[in-house]
Amino acid sequence: MAGEIKLMFVTDLHGSEIAYRKALNAAKMYNVDYLIIGGDVTSKNIAFIERIDDKYYINGNEVDIKTVYEEAKKYGYYVHVACKEEIRKIEESKEYYESVKKTLVEKQIDNWIKIAEEKLTGSHIKIFWSYGNDDPLYLDEIFSKYNIRDEGIFELEEGRANFLYLISYGYVNPTPFKSYREELDSTIYIKGEDYLKKIDDPTRVILNFHAPPYNTKLDIAIVNGKKREHVGSRGVRDLIERYKPLLGLHGHIVESPATDKIKNTIIVNPGSLAHEGTLKYSVIVIERKLEGLLIKYKIKGTAILSG
Repeated sequence: MAGEIKLMFVTDLHGSEIAYRKALNAAKMYNVDYLIIGGDVTSKNIAFIERIDDKYYINGNEVDIKTVYEEAKKYGYYVHVACKEEIRKIEESKEYYESVKKTLVEKQIDNWIKIAEEKLTGSHIKIFWSYGNDDPLYLDEIFSKYNIRDEGIFELEEGRANFLYLISYGYVNPTPFKSYREELDSTIYIKGEDYLKKIDDPTRVILNFHAPPYNTKLDIAIVNGKKREHVGSRGVRDLIERYKPLLGLHGHIVESPATDKIKNTIIVNPGSLAHEGTLKYSVIVIERKLEGLLIKYKIKGTAILSG
C-alpha cells in the first residue's frame, strides 16, 4: 500500500489554449496521476472583428484574421466576427453580450475537452476541473454536458481504504471588480465547513479553493499599480486553521506564486502567466504510508515551474 501520488495543479488559464495544451503536455511528461485545473478557465475578453466583404478590421484597422485567431489561442481571448451593426448592438446590450460570450465559451470547452481526449488517450491521468470567480455561472451547465462536476467532494485513490479527498470550491471573497462568483468570507467558511464535516479525517483532504487564504505568501496583490496588500480570504484561512487539511491549492492572485504553510497544511499558488501564453504550474508529490491498519499521507515535495 505504500507508494507515491503525483499531482499537477494549474490555475487561471483565462482561455489561453496554448497554456492549456502545455499543461496537458507537462502532465504527460511528469507522468502525474491527477491534473487539477483550478478556476478561471474562461477568458474575460472578446475581440470584435468587423467583416467587410472579404476583409477584416479592428477599430477601423485592417487585420489578418488568421493571425488574430492564432494570437487569441496564445493570449486567451475570444474572437467574434460580425458586421458593424451587430457589433454595435452587442456593445450596447449586456444581455446580448453575455449571449454571444456563452456561445464562445461553449465552443472553447467543447474544443478543450476534445484536445484532452486526444492528448491523454492511453494515459492513466485523471483531470479534475474547477471554476473561479471570473467564470460565468453557465460554465457549470456546459461542464454538465460532459458529466463533469466542478464543485464538491471528489474521491482520489478510488478503491482504496482511507483514500484522499479533493474538495473544490471557486467563489472568492468580494473584489473591486464585481466578478461572477463572489461571496462574503462567512459564506465561504460555512460552505467549506459543510463539505469538511462530511469527511471523518480532514488530514486526508486536498482543499482546492480558488481564493487563497488571507495573510500568506499566496495572496499579495498589486493594488493601484504599486501598493502590495494581502487580499485573500479570511474564511479559507479559518477553514485551514481549524480543519488542518493535507494540502491547499489556490489561485486567483496570479501575481503571487508561492508555497507557504498554515500550521501543518502546505498551501500552493502557482500563479499564472497564461495571458502571455506561458504556463505556470505546480507538481506535488504525496507519500502514501501504511501505519498499522491505516494509510497516512504526507507531502513529500512541491515545485512551482513554468514553461
